[in-house]
Amino acid sequence: MMNASRPRVAYLVSMKSGIHSFVFRELEELERHGLPFVLYPTKVGKGPYMPHSQWKLRRFGAGTLILGLAKSLVRRPRSLLRVLIEAARFRAWVDVALALDFSNHMEDEGITRIHCHFGDHKLFIGYFSGQMLDLPVSVTIHAYELYNNPNPRLFRHVLDRIGDVITISDYNRRVLEREYGVPPEKVHLIRLFTDKGLDEEPARSRSGPFTILIVSRFVEKKGHRTLFRAVARLRDPDVRLQVVGGGPLDLKSMVSRIGIQDKVEFLGKVPDDALKELYQGCDVFCLPSETPESGDKEGIPVVLMEAMAYGKPVIATRHAGIPEIVEEILIDEGDDEALAENIESLMNDRELGARLGENNRRIIREKYSSENVNALLRIFRRDDA
Repeated sequence: MMNASRPRVAYLVSMKSGIHSFVFRELEELERHGLPFVLYPTKVGKGPYMPHSQWKLRRFGAGTLILGLAKSLVRRPRSLLRVLIEAARFRAWVDVALALDFSNHMEDEGITRIHCHFGDHKLFIGYFSGQMLDLPVSVTIHAYELYNNPNPRLFRHVLDRIGDVITISDYNRRVLEREYGVPPEKVHLIRLFTDKGLDEEPARSRSGPFTILIVSRFVEKKGHRTLFRAVARLRDPDVRLQVVGGGPLDLKSMVSRIGIQDKVEFLGKVPDDALKELYQGCDVFCLPSETPESGDKEGIPVVLMEAMAYGKPVIATRHAGIPEIVEEILIDEGDDEALAENIESLMNDRELGARLGENNRRIIREKYSSENVNALLRIFRRDDA
């Protein structure tokens, strides 16, 4: 049995704006199942999801670099030389710098496995740490790493050398196998899960304007322009679009150019309690994702899972892994006319919206529940067999 008194899994994450909500929920479930871990954040900042006080966390500082190098030279000179050669080959000096500090700390903590959430610098640091300590390394791949990886050569190199490659959608699994040559036996499909909404009673019919909700970063792949154009097509003036999130795109100027300022409400980034009310209060959730010129794509957006768990009808696109979760309504990327037509169908038939919403809750209960973490636990617990 696993010794629950000592941390065993090193978890490499980003905490640039706190922990990602889906990573936070995963860690809570692992803790609930008695799996000990230590967090190794590559970036640290404030956000809505911060580590619980009982979670162990290693902070990296500039002053630890020389100490990490010196310790590694004394403890594992041959491994250090091998890692430095790889760092030179792939121009990964920053990744190795963090790996030297992290690996010494991992050794002191009795770590037996390294898991990296996202296949970017977290994976590279985890891989070099694993090379230093001769430990198994696994990774959870989402989406952007497949299309806009910060070090594509090193990404392919690492995928070829680590053990378990986990991904969140069947679409991503096919990309990993066909385009990156990862053997099928190494790839595990473990879907994300949500604990929001399922315990809430679905909102009853209400009066007031028909409310459309979108929650996302302000980036091209989320399809805001398509949604704004669809809203401009709607014949019924009694409609409101609520936009939650932030990011580099100037969506307010876009709305002004399209001429729908009177129908759009920008709410910024909102806390969980406020977001819950927005999910409950909307009539339809729209996320018309599309592929921008950069080639970036979605995984399976968590906001779709959350809206569906609250029993809301959703309209999304035939994009990447989204058809794996949304059975209906799906439109083609960039098709604002079809989006407008489907919104109007829901405006004119509230019973249709209720039926779709209830079916969406069923999908989340059956395929996107916290039980999904059991598959991850089985991978981690192999190390104790």
